[in-house]
Amino acid sequence: MTAALRSQLAAGLVAGVVGAIVVDTFLIEAQIVAGVPAARAVVENFMYVASVPLGQQAYGMPAAPLIGLLLQSGISIAWAFGYVYLIRTRPQLLSQPWLSGAGFGLVVYVFMQIVLLAGGAYHRPASPGDLAKGLVADIVFFGIAVALVATRMLRRPGPA
Repeated sequence: MTAALRSQLAAGLVAGVVGAIVVDTFLIEAQIVAGVPAARAVVENFMYVASVPLGQQAYGMPAAPLIGLLLQSGISIAWAFGYVYLIRTRPQLLSQPWLSGAGFGLVVYVFMQIVLLAGGAYHRPASPGDLAKGLVADIVFFGIAVALVATRMLRRPGPA
């Protein structure tokens, strides 16, 4: 395995983990601000993720939050690998990570809504605020976070 490939794999992995942590923190904090107790907000966030592939039965499964956490992490890492691939094929994205990350986050939002729709788990946002929260989560707290981490890791000079 080449050093360049190793650095790209590391960037995708780290950016995906950071993106997952940052977006989930935002979504959980939004629930807490809305009055949901912290522990319940964490469980509900990951239980919702698990309910997409498992259906409504996830809400009665003790392992659902863990399944949701693993699923969310895996999806975030996969999207981050996709972003790293884009950087590899379009290096100009490295020059403006804030802008390219925002565009990437918007793409993630749209495609994840399509996945939810195809999986029968799509729910139209209940209010403009819910739509804004979803867009901000994916654009700012996932897309830009992934872009900044990946860009920083891939711009770093390698070992001499």
